[in-house]
Amino acid sequence: FFHTFFGGPTAGPADAGTRGRRTARARTTATSAGRDLEHEIELPLEEAATGATRRLSIAHGDDTRTVDVRIPAGVGDGSRVRVAGEGEPAVGSASSGDLFLHIHIRPHARFERQGRDLHTTIHVPATTAVLGGEAEVVSLDGHALRLKIPAFTQNGQVFRLKGHGTPTVGKSAERGDIYATVVIRLPRSLTPEQQALYESLARLEDSQPIVAADDKT
Repeated sequence: FFHTFFGGPTAGPADAGTRGRRTARARTTATSAGRDLEHEIELPLEEAATGATRRLSIAHGDDTRTVDVRIPAGVGDGSRVRVAGEGEPAVGSASSGDLFLHIHIRPHARFERQGRDLHTTIHVPATTAVLGGEAEVVSLDGHALRLKIPAFTQNGQVFRLKGHGTPTVGKSAERGDIYATVVIRLPRSLTPEQQALYESLARLEDSQPIVAADDKT
């Protein structure tokens, strides 16, 4: 009543706009999206191939929380795994950040990984390389695989065991292969009988030189 008849201050358009801006600022500060977080994880080659679960401690300010993360089978060295919503918590109704895992694979004693394939070496006696036979290759999951060695196998020759490598991420049925490189194992000592046999073989080779398999003459 007094504002109307005695000229008191009234809320004009400018004041209404100011109040609107203040309300907007208040709403902006009340909600804030969480930031993404990064974490490094080291895995043995076996767990990288089969998948693994890790319990991590995530620190945010004065608070620390634990989160169980699942690493899919087939991840490689340098892979980046996203765990949605496990990053920094949001303020208000905004979305929390994500957690990104950087994967590092430890070197393996027997296998070198190249993509989905595994490379290894197998030691074969000279007699098996010449006459033929079998060799054992232990897979990454511990299974003994029998590999046929044909006669006259050469040192450094490579054989493939199909489907015994690591899986494709998200497609466990699609697996790489194992490539086994032959290293011919020579004896470090000989019994008298073996010595006599090698000497007999040497005399035979001297009397009739061996022709290389790829020699067309």
